[in-house]
Amino acid sequence: MTSGFQKFRLLLWKNYVLQKRKPVVTFFEIFLPAIFAVILVLVRMRVESFNIDHPTTWDSFKVNSLDPVTFSFFKSSPPKVAYTPVNNITTEIVTRAYQYLGQSESSIEGFASEEALVEHVMFNNITTDLTSQFMAGIVFTSPFTNEKTVPFNISYTLRFSFSPRTASPIKVNGFVTEKWKTESEFSIFQKIGPREANSSDGGKPGYYQQGFLPLQHAIDVAIVQLLNSSFVPEDKIKLSLRRFPYPPYLQDNFVLIIQQQLPLILMMSFVFAALQIVKDIVHEKERRLKESMKMMGMGNWLHWAAWFVKYFLFLLIDVAIMTVLFCIKVGENSTAVVGKSDPSVILVFLVVYSISSIAFCFLVSVLFKKANSAAAAGGILFFLTYVPYSFIQPRYGTMNLTEKVASCLIFNVGMSFGGQLIGMFEGAGAGVQWYNIAQGVSVDDNFTMLHILVVLLVDSVLYMLLAFYIEAVFPGEFGLPQPWYFPVTRSFWCGTKQKKVYVMEDEECAPLMKHATGAQNHSEYFEKDPSGLHAGIRIMNLRKEFHKKVAVAGTSLNMYEGQITALLGHNGAGKTTTMSMLTGFLPPTSGTAVLNGYDILEDIGSVRSSLGLCPQHDVLFDTLTVEEHLEFFAKLKGFPVSQMNEEITRILDTLGLSPKRHAQSKTLSGGMKRKLSVGIALIGGSKVLILDEPTSGMDPDARRHTWEILQQQREGRTILLTTHFMDEADVLGDRIAIMADGVVQCCGSSLFLKNKYGAGYHMVIVKEPNCVVSKITDIIKKYVPGAAIESNVSAELSYILPHDSCDQFEGLFSDLELMREDLGIASFGASVTTMEEVFLKVGEFSHNGRDSSGEYESTSYSVPMNSAVNGHIPSIEPEDSGKSAFVEDTKCNRGFALYTQQFYAMFVKHILHTWRNVVLTTSQLLVPLFFTILVLIILKTLPTPDDSPPLAMVLDNFRQPVVPYSPGYQPSAFASHFGHVFEMQYKGTNVEAVNINEKEGNITMINYLVEKATNDLAEFDNRYLVASEFHEVSGAYLNATALFNNQGYHTPAITLSAFDNAVLKYYANSSYNIRTTNHPLPPTSNDKVNNQLLSLAWAFSIAFNVLFGMSFLASSFVLFIIKERAIKSKHVQFVSGVHAINFWVSTFVWDVINFLIPSVLIIITFAAFDIPAFINDGRFMLTLFLFFLYAWAMLPQMYVLSFIFTVPSSGLVWLTMLNFLSGIATMLAVDILSIPELDLVDLSKVLNWIFLVIFPNFCLGTGLQTMYALYASNALYDDVCRKNAEIFDFVCHIKQYETTMCCPKCTVNCLSYESNYLVWDEIGIGREVLFLALQGLLFFSLLFLMESEYLKKLWYRMREKQVVSRNRTFSGISMDGRIQEDTDVKAERERILKQPPMYHSDALVLRELTKYYGSHLAVNNVTVGIPQGECFGLLGVNGAGKTTTFKMLTGDEIVSSGNAYLQNVDIRSNIKTVQQRLGYCPQFDALLDQMTGRETLFMFARLRGVVEAQIPSVVQNLMSTLLLEEHADKLVKDYSGGNKRKLSTAVALVGNPPVIFLDEPSSGMDPVARRHLWNTLAKVRASGRTLVLTSHSMEECEALCTRIAIMVNGQYKCLGSTQHLKNKFGEGYTLIARIGPPSRGEDTVLQPVMEFIEKSFPGSVLKDEHQGLVHYHITDTTLSWAKIFGTMERAKAEFHIEDYSVSQTTLEQVFINFARSQVAPEEVEMGTCATCGLCCKMIFGCYLCRCENVQ
Repeated sequence: MTSGFQKFRLLLWKNYVLQKRKPVVTFFEIFLPAIFAVILVLVRMRVESFNIDHPTTWDSFKVNSLDPVTFSFFKSSPPKVAYTPVNNITTEIVTRAYQYLGQSESSIEGFASEEALVEHVMFNNITTDLTSQFMAGIVFTSPFTNEKTVPFNISYTLRFSFSPRTASPIKVNGFVTEKWKTESEFSIFQKIGPREANSSDGGKPGYYQQGFLPLQHAIDVAIVQLLNSSFVPEDKIKLSLRRFPYPPYLQDNFVLIIQQQLPLILMMSFVFAALQIVKDIVHEKERRLKESMKMMGMGNWLHWAAWFVKYFLFLLIDVAIMTVLFCIKVGENSTAVVGKSDPSVILVFLVVYSISSIAFCFLVSVLFKKANSAAAAGGILFFLTYVPYSFIQPRYGTMNLTEKVASCLIFNVGMSFGGQLIGMFEGAGAGVQWYNIAQGVSVDDNFTMLHILVVLLVDSVLYMLLAFYIEAVFPGEFGLPQPWYFPVTRSFWCGTKQKKVYVMEDEECAPLMKHATGAQNHSEYFEKDPSGLHAGIRIMNLRKEFHKKVAVAGTSLNMYEGQITALLGHNGAGKTTTMSMLTGFLPPTSGTAVLNGYDILEDIGSVRSSLGLCPQHDVLFDTLTVEEHLEFFAKLKGFPVSQMNEEITRILDTLGLSPKRHAQSKTLSGGMKRKLSVGIALIGGSKVLILDEPTSGMDPDARRHTWEILQQQREGRTILLTTHFMDEADVLGDRIAIMADGVVQCCGSSLFLKNKYGAGYHMVIVKEPNCVVSKITDIIKKYVPGAAIESNVSAELSYILPHDSCDQFEGLFSDLELMREDLGIASFGASVTTMEEVFLKVGEFSHNGRDSSGEYESTSYSVPMNSAVNGHIPSIEPEDSGKSAFVEDTKCNRGFALYTQQFYAMFVKHILHTWRNVVLTTSQLLVPLFFTILVLIILKTLPTPDDSPPLAMVLDNFRQPVVPYSPGYQPSAFASHFGHVFEMQYKGTNVEAVNINEKEGNITMINYLVEKATNDLAEFDNRYLVASEFHEVSGAYLNATALFNNQGYHTPAITLSAFDNAVLKYYANSSYNIRTTNHPLPPTSNDKVNNQLLSLAWAFSIAFNVLFGMSFLASSFVLFIIKERAIKSKHVQFVSGVHAINFWVSTFVWDVINFLIPSVLIIITFAAFDIPAFINDGRFMLTLFLFFLYAWAMLPQMYVLSFIFTVPSSGLVWLTMLNFLSGIATMLAVDILSIPELDLVDLSKVLNWIFLVIFPNFCLGTGLQTMYALYASNALYDDVCRKNAEIFDFVCHIKQYETTMCCPKCTVNCLSYESNYLVWDEIGIGREVLFLALQGLLFFSLLFLMESEYLKKLWYRMREKQVVSRNRTFSGISMDGRIQEDTDVKAERERILKQPPMYHSDALVLRELTKYYGSHLAVNNVTVGIPQGECFGLLGVNGAGKTTTFKMLTGDEIVSSGNAYLQNVDIRSNIKTVQQRLGYCPQFDALLDQMTGRETLFMFARLRGVVEAQIPSVVQNLMSTLLLEEHADKLVKDYSGGNKRKLSTAVALVGNPPVIFLDEPSSGMDPVARRHLWNTLAKVRASGRTLVLTSHSMEECEALCTRIAIMVNGQYKCLGSTQHLKNKFGEGYTLIARIGPPSRGEDTVLQPVMEFIEKSFPGSVLKDEHQGLVHYHITDTTLSWAKIFGTMERAKAEFHIEDYSVSQTTLEQVFINFARSQVAPEEVEMGTCATCGLCCKMIFGCYLCRCENVQ
């Protein structure tokens, strides 16, 4: 057994090899995330940074008067002040304060309460606006016990307007704000460099200009004067305020990008990886690869662990590259994208994010079973997890720690917070380091990077546990579901023990068979089980129901080791369901089975460890080689590594796949894939083999090889096999069980069943013209009285001879041979009852002519069960119900009527597909709408101007603050005493006051602060907030400067409060204290309106989210287009006559409708959310017009790009990513580069033009952004400039403010008004509209050029000379081939080449038709003529060139040289005309799953131009003839394989095309369905139409074909009728004999019989011998039937021969003799765009890419 670790390594190896084979995808997976990092590096290099190598200092300023500018913003002069409560002390204080400021007492108003004060100062209506008269309100909050005593703790609150009147909008992280910021001490996003560098007074939020500092100081001075009347401020202390100096620094605005966009960039970097992870995992599940590996012993945890390690390593490479790019220093100043943070911390953060991303993708993958939908949903869900961050980020400052941590349970929110913290730490100057990983960035925030890392890891565990649980309980289509409570079951933790092996004797087993639910078992139809053999599989009352429909009805059966048990049954009988239950694909409804001693219900894991599986559908990895497949599965089963190469070589030699040892499985033919699947089941010594139709898709020769392999490998194994080939069951099956209605109806050896059900021998006589049937009948009845005429059609006469008359055959055949000429017999032969007849009889008995699956049903005509055995189908009598389908004259439209009808057909197709594809349609409607609603909810619920909280102007809120002060180096007593008082006010608090002169000596405060800031800027900004410097001047007064660190918002008021408190304590009493609070007034209605109008970031947010939804919507339309092309449905539609214009215009019209529905819904949403920018004043029409133009440009672009892809899910993923990159990423880039501080505006404008010209996505995004921005600009102009015209008339005449927004001389942030939204300038959308229109024209032109015949014709002209040259190069090969050419083939070539092509009467003529793939000659100068009314059979092994020939004739492949003519029309120059005259059933069903059978035929009837009135009857006749009526209104996806082939055939027949190509029309059908199809095709042939078919069924060719060609290595090796080929190339007879034991209880002895046969028939070759059966090929063609039968009859008694059969060489044997000369081609990637690559695909749309690489 392979250990868990070995399996794990094996899975890693598999994942590695698969990834290695996808270099392009691998490149993008690794480097696409890095592209965003590279973009950041490039922007980093363009953003200039400057070294400021000297400290920055500012002048001091006084606060003893109001700034003159303050007066200009109030209608009253001076501005008024309100206060409360009104008492003597408060009135005195306010009066003194206003006097100190030099203002009149009349401007003071008192109020009884704070509520009254607020209500009054905020009163504003049409006639009165008090808000513009009052500067502030003063609220004394200290308790005044009486009106004469001042309390020791004096506290007051200043209530200024909500929005600082002198402040201009501040844009933070995309959101415009203008508030006092009392909810925080610092900006959430800081940056290195002085805040408000141009304002010596500190700037925003405007403490000085707004009048806060002067009023605060005046009140403080008034309080001191009230307590000490001798205090005269300007005489005693002259105070100035001054900003802290700022140390030398690197001025770099790049940190703004990191703070604003890093989370989004990180998310976008990982989107592609997430899509790939989900797609890969679900693709493996959809292809059943995962479940197949589990069946062969792979544990589920190993599967997930291997995927995890693979993608973890991938993403580790990604994040390592990203970390290097983020942290590498570039540019002149050696700056990095993330320059301050420790690279190892960045790497750990990205690694943890990668882990959580992988876990999330695992969770998403278990929710889906189709890679298409999983990839689409994966991208949407990944983005959705980022969206909550948009809600949360604007509220970040108001959230507590618990809320932030809880938000991180959504992993992308956690990542976004991490990216935000990196930006915040970078801006603070510290960067994220290991020492501060557990610290917040400032006192305002206790949220740390450590929190994020821990929660992201918790997310990963949660997601993985959820994925594990969901997959266990809801395993989907393939797998056994666990109960919902399985984690608490004992078996889950402890496992199960092997059950005691069941040993049941026959009498024990009989009751099981007898009482099997629903069974119709009769003991006479069940041969006694072999004795002494171990039952490897025991099925006991196994039952399965699907939605009350019984699929398996309580069946019971034993299968024995060392034997092959063949399980037969029509489609729907329950075979595959039974096998699915045995392997754990499906859970049984009741009953159980034991495999190799393990119960499937209790220990499916142990069952699978000894299982070899070959499922019905190949479960292969496309890019693993044949050898790698065998090695992988052998190791998975625990095969010893030391014997591995030898075992693989043995299996390859056995399978005949040695030449393909290093070929990838995707390059193998269907038959070769089946061989490989059989090899996978065999390798590793699996004890139980379950083979579901192992030879389907193989040619007869390959099938024979496989039979030999299975017979060799059965020793020691229990083999269960299902097949639709009855001869396969006959040859391989030691025991054959036939199922019907979900129950085993009979079971036994081949001869046992033939004896029970068989009719005997079928003798076929080929008549001469003078044949007298009655005489022949008389002679036959003379010897065999029970003989009966079976059929008498044309030149063939058939009799049934009972099996028990074998002893009379010698005399009968002797007479017939003697009297051949007299009786008019050309030749005769005999064949024994076949297993096919047995099968049909069982079905007949079981169903009474009715097939529960609908594969066949009783009709008004019948098909004799042996009809094909004798090489013909009997004619159908006139009563045939389907006759009119092929005989009646169907009227067809032409010209405009045909075009209209075809357009209607294509349009209906799209409607039906959309209507039925609920998930895709719903997502198309809702995804764009969802993202639009989401962004509008976010924007509408952003923190509106709510009441700002009060904030005390104290140091208590800070983290261990330090307050340096300087009384001077040798201070005076006054300064020294004052300094002591200043320091003592902090005694007993967390504030450390430092006398710098005592500590540092003679140093100025400025130098001290510069030195401290230089050492550790981040620490300095967090702890050093205020300082004071004072010295006595001339012994008269104290010259004082209160300094503040302006990195904090409120430090000017805090430093002033600190200094004023020291003054109070010095002049009054140390017990007194003043506490000043800033509590802004509530917002006014204008504040709320302005907040919305100023949110120009809304424009980008709306455009970004709408574009995200539209990007998905646009790419989702390619799913159906790629699928149509990949399954060849599009090709069949073109073959059926649809014109490219009709095809694409109908597609576009429907897609536009589907596009405009969500567009209209988005516009309705805009209206519902009251977004006037897109709605008001008729702009909704402009918005709709913009959406339409986007659809006009985007849809044809998607159509063109869809040609690159063959897998719909891959197309969706890649095109969605392309749309993101071409829309969202480009908008993001232009938006970032447009940040003025980066000084890259010119570059952004250049890129803007480039992107406008190239990308429709960018045009839509910028169009929406521009519309909103223009509306907001106009609205802001109305609200600001026009509404306040008088104010701006005043302001604009003040020199300092003459360049502000509404002034004529405005230079920055100017406001203007533009009513025309379609202007060409960048403020309008004229450019976007024009470029979208031009892009649509360009892409449509390219699309129709790709689909037109012009390129193809040009290609032929360009290649003619090269083709001639190549034909000369290969002429030797061709001539050699012709030297050995068969006489019939040569005669046909001469006949065709003798006549000019246009004068041939044949319906189809091939003249020297040749096809190369690279240097591989696939079709070699094929020449043949096929007359009207002939059924021409084209036989050959896989790879012989049959399908390639069909592809050339239908226009699916380019002809390398030569030509073909259909009804004298040249296929090279007039393929459209040719296509309208032929019907085509491709090798694989080209049907649309979302349409019903009836709708499919209606569509193709319209494409053929059948008059609308006739279509219902034509379709009904076809469905009736092909027995599809019962399924007419079922969706095609619910059809069985056989019914799909019938429908494909009906598509080829609809409209009565004169020539019909059928590529393996009956593959996958059960025998009954196949017979009905043959019957139908015989009638088609009889109606005069020409059939050309390929098939792997020799019976089919014998039944239908008037002429057959066998193709080998691209050439015809023989040509002629069936009987002609048999007579010419036949090689004797086939003899099968069953020998019984000499007497009861003795063993069967075969050797005497074998010696007798070899002696009696010299040259006989032993083909097989097992279980008492011998199979010989008698090669002596001179032997007569009579002699063979006579010899065998005489030997019966002597050698205990229980039964024997003799038959003539079959067509299959003729075929095999030719097929074995087929040479396997060199590895060459064949098919569309194989050698031309991506460039060719893009330019020529894959049509001309079907090129040949001339060697």
